[in-house]
Amino acid sequence: MFGRARAVIPSLILIGSLIPVVLARPQRSAIELESGLVTIDVTVMNEEGEYVTDLDREDFTILHDGFPRPIAFFETQRDRTLTRPLAVVFALDVSGSLGNQIADQQYAARQFVHLVQENSLFAVIGFNDRVHIYQRFTSNPRKLQQAFARARNIGGRTRLYDAINRAITMLVREAPRRFRGRRLRRVVVVITDGFDYTSVVDREELIRRANNAGVTIYSVTLPSYVLSVSGKRRVPTLLDASGIVARTGGIDFPVEERNFARIFRAIAEEIRASYVLSYYPPPADLSDGQTHRIKIIINRPGVKVRQSRYEYTAPQRR
Repeated sequence: MFGRARAVIPSLILIGSLIPVVLARPQRSAIELESGLVTIDVTVMNEEGEYVTDLDREDFTILHDGFPRPIAFFETQRDRTLTRPLAVVFALDVSGSLGNQIADQQYAARQFVHLVQENSLFAVIGFNDRVHIYQRFTSNPRKLQQAFARARNIGGRTRLYDAINRAITMLVREAPRRFRGRRLRRVVVVITDGFDYTSVVDREELIRRANNAGVTIYSVTLPSYVLSVSGKRRVPTLLDASGIVARTGGIDFPVEERNFARIFRAIAEEIRASYVLSYYPPPADLSDGQTHRIKIIINRPGVKVRQSRYEYTAPQRR
């Protein structure tokens, strides 16, 4: 895997270059201090697959277990040259299952190194039959490059789900939650062939943790194919079947024709186009220990909605 993982390193730096970098630990805002607030990142696309970015608060309805709730907080990115501050963990498959594409990473690096902006935090981990932390959260591009350079083709089995679980833990425990009154969007970008062999974490528990922490998972998969009567067909992976990416509001990007730069630009554009909505569940649901369904309705025909979480699990009252 390492060859391809190293191949995407400059592309990983590209996504950092397209997104703002947090320089200081933020002050806690009044919104964060309000207990029980549930926040959802929402992306809306039209029938042509284009992002819809001109919606207002009145265009959205939040359903909690099928019943509408008032929108307590709404944010959109009107300035398309900017984006929200992020906390991102890059998770690299170093199990030896991926090939060598060093030239691609060099090309991607030349493309956008000059675009680096200073408004987000990034961490880098690798995984085979264990999880390796190459860099904890930093806004320093040099440290990030050194972290990617430390990744090596270690070999071994693949603990994909355990790596995602560790990334979520890092986001919850180590990354600041807000910066200058703005909420940091939590993102995991995992680069893998999509197969897991030795993880111990339960997939449903992993999705629940991601939802409760407000983490969106994007996957960049290097797919395998089989020949069929109709031609070349992609082999579904365990990551596809798990629903982890879709149920956290992310997208899977299969690498076609070694175009990593296009993929990471697409992830950055996706984040730029998102809306932030928050609401308070009914008082009876704040600490009942139950899982509640969340659905976002858009008051505009012909659009598709993707949300970062589809459920809310309340803490158990003691």
